[in-house]
Amino acid sequence: MLLVQIGIGYIVYRYMHCFFDAAQVERKKELISYIIYFAAGYLISLFDDTFLINVAANSVLIYLLAQIYMGKQGKKLLAACLIIGMNMLCAAAASFLLYDYRLDGGYSTEEWYISFLLMFLCERIVEKFSIKNMREEYSFRNWDLLIFLPVISVLILFVLIASGMDNRFVGITISIGLVLLNLIVFYICDELVGAYIRLEENAIVERQLESYSNQLDVLMKSEERVRGLRHDLKHHLNEIMMMAEGNRPEDIKAYIQNMQMYMTNEKEYASSGNADIDSLLNLMLDKAKSELRDVRCKVSVPCELDISSFDWNIILGNLLDNAIRAAKDSEERLLYLKIAYQRGIVLIHIKNSYRGKLLKADGKYLSTKDYDRTDASQIHGMGIRNVEKIAEKYNGSIEINDEACLFDVKIILYAAVKGSL
Repeated sequence: MLLVQIGIGYIVYRYMHCFFDAAQVERKKELISYIIYFAAGYLISLFDDTFLINVAANSVLIYLLAQIYMGKQGKKLLAACLIIGMNMLCAAAASFLLYDYRLDGGYSTEEWYISFLLMFLCERIVEKFSIKNMREEYSFRNWDLLIFLPVISVLILFVLIASGMDNRFVGITISIGLVLLNLIVFYICDELVGAYIRLEENAIVERQLESYSNQLDVLMKSEERVRGLRHDLKHHLNEIMMMAEGNRPEDIKAYIQNMQMYMTNEKEYASSGNADIDSLLNLMLDKAKSELRDVRCKVSVPCELDISSFDWNIILGNLLDNAIRAAKDSEERLLYLKIAYQRGIVLIHIKNSYRGKLLKADGKYLSTKDYDRTDASQIHGMGIRNVEKIAEKYNGSIEINDEACLFDVKIILYAAVKGSL
């Protein structure tokens, strides 16, 4: 009995690692939590070996155990329901396989070992095939309805047992059928999560390609203006020389200003020299200029900063897209952007006006955007949560304030200049 209890605790441990990223939990904290879970479950089984009491107690203990992991409460409840549901269905199958099923009696040693083997087999199937992407923090509408799948499966089994079903073959068939039904549905849902992740990644790549295309257009137009100025440079210099000989400094100043205006490309808002940043900012700020009233941008970064273009796209693409959309609906229509680098530290400061109330849950901001999930251009994913992951990747931090109808985001990243010691 003790060995089986330890084995079931190990199965719960493996299930939890299917649903949650264990790297975010201290190993010591996790070990202590599982020891408490095992001890509490074992003591309850000693005092009362009734099946229903053990099920209720284990359900509560598994849900409490899920609290040590990072994730939404709905996801933790889903994990707890799946684990206890699958284990109960396996226990029912083992009982039908060996004896007539009973709710008020205890388990024989053979039943415990057979149920443990079935639980372990189901966990391995879940780990290898059914759940590969659920560790990711992505949410969908009506996602929490999955909680009812294992719950309803167990209720169906209880109803059949309570109705006096004593056919062993039927009991085994229904139990295993419900187990397979749960595995198939979770496999399909997990594949949908994977497809959602790939769709978001494709959207990021498409935006990156669009920004590069826009930057190429900006560079070609700038090059065309340079060639035009070079072609007429002799005439321009002669004109300036004549003004200088005629002691006409104001005319010289005006003439040079006209030359500067001619050289200025209205589509080039950022020219820091960092191609990854400039290409993305020129694309996003061109959109901002067309929709907002007050757009301010200041960028001062090295050309070869050791941050990948993909990561820049996630940070600036997500934040600026959200900022422009929110500011467009506000009265001020303000967007402020500053990117600075000093001694290995990158500071990104984005501020925008907004109207209405921001939605929060568990201290996290929720998107208020409605969009077509089949349109990759509208996929925004988890937005700020994705940015937080990139900040963690570079050992940085993110600070968010939303006072006085201004959404203020400050990000610090630690990155070196490529080639520097």
